[in-house]
Formats: sequence, C-alpha cells, structure tokens
Amino acid sequence: MQENLRMIAEMLRHDPAVVLGFVFIGIQGVLFAHVQLKLTRAGYKFRWISWNTVLEYLRVRAKHGWLPWPAYLIWPCLIAGAALLVFGLFHLPD
Repeated sequence: MQENLRMIAEMLRHDPAVVLGFVFIGIQGVLFAHVQLKLTRAGYKFRWISWNTVLEYLRVRAKHGWLPWPAYLIWPCLIAGAALLVFGLFHLPD
C-alpha cells in the first residue's frame, strides 16, 4: 500500500494532468451511476445504458424533487477529464 501511494505521489509530481484526467473521468462515471440509480429506484426501466438516461433524468427530476446538477456536470467532467488525460499523456517527461 505504501508503495502504491509513493507511485501516485511521484506521478502527481511529474504530471498532474494525467491523474486529474482520470479523477474527472471517475467523477463523471459516479455521477452517471447516481443518475441511473435514482431513475431505477423510481421505477424507470432501461434496456441499455445510454445518454438518453440523462435526458430522462432531467425530464422527471422536478416531479421527484431531485437536483439537476448531477446531470449537468456529467458532460463537463467527461470532456475536461479526456482533455486533461490527452494533454497529460502527450506531455509526459521522457
């Protein structure tokens, strides 16, 4: 465990953009799972996971009293995470 923390700290010191990219992509995944879980618990059925899930959440959120911010943050987190990851990977030190 100590070795893993040391490797993460070393990566953060050399190129924080890669780590932040993964963090933002992880946040996006957690937000998407949160939105889907809320809809599933409210009785909505899905055949497959799609971005229509987010639109459905925004349509029914007022009826259930849910906050809109999880759905609004999904795309910015994904875009920021992917951009930071690509930027960080292309600028890794030799």
